[in-house]
Amino acid sequence: MLAMAMPMQSQTAGTSVLSIRLEQRKGDAAHAVPQNTVFRNGEILRFRLTSQIEGYLYVIDRGTTGSTSVLFPASGHAGSNRIGAGRGYFVPADGDGWFEVSGPTGFDVLYFLVSATPISLPSEGAPGTEATPSDAPPPPSNLLPRCDDAIFKARGECVDGSAGVAPLAPDAPVPRELVPLARSASRDIVLTDDGDDTAVQSAPTAKLPIVYTFRLAHRE
Repeated sequence: MLAMAMPMQSQTAGTSVLSIRLEQRKGDAAHAVPQNTVFRNGEILRFRLTSQIEGYLYVIDRGTTGSTSVLFPASGHAGSNRIGAGRGYFVPADGDGWFEVSGPTGFDVLYFLVSATPISLPSEGAPGTEATPSDAPPPPSNLLPRCDDAIFKARGECVDGSAGVAPLAPDAPVPRELVPLARSASRDIVLTDDGDDTAVQSAPTAKLPIVYTFRLAHRE
């Protein structure tokens, strides 16, 4: 616009970290939708996360205008970014967990950083804790969501294969809120698509913290 608990000290490479499900609100019901769907402005979505570890989560959204906002933890003094094994969470953490798709056509990029130890968050009112211009440039204007014709014809859906959960390229910038945290974070992940959910696992050579992205495609 995500087993059994193990001590944080024993977290090893190659362990499942989170699973992510994208849900759309239709009436009073929540429906799982393909993560590479190209959405329309005004549609109502949320992320349902299931944690496989005891740890800490920080989620930043960079919108198509280039502005950023903190989606997890919740704002205010009650906000906590601690996550527990086997527990579910909604992103955004504020309100009822839903958000409305808006902004120019393009890809919102959500940055997920998962750590085994507490994350030092920006203090309330510090730059970057609200939607402010990001140091990371927005995607080039020619990188716009496109419907995959083969899938569109077969299912009647508009999907873009580049949308959804993805590793963060080694040289890719991150929003300024994550710069101090992402320097030591691994970008090596393994993804497993299990129906409606995508499981995120640290790569065999990686250790926490890890950082990865979710590209949310939408059109006006």
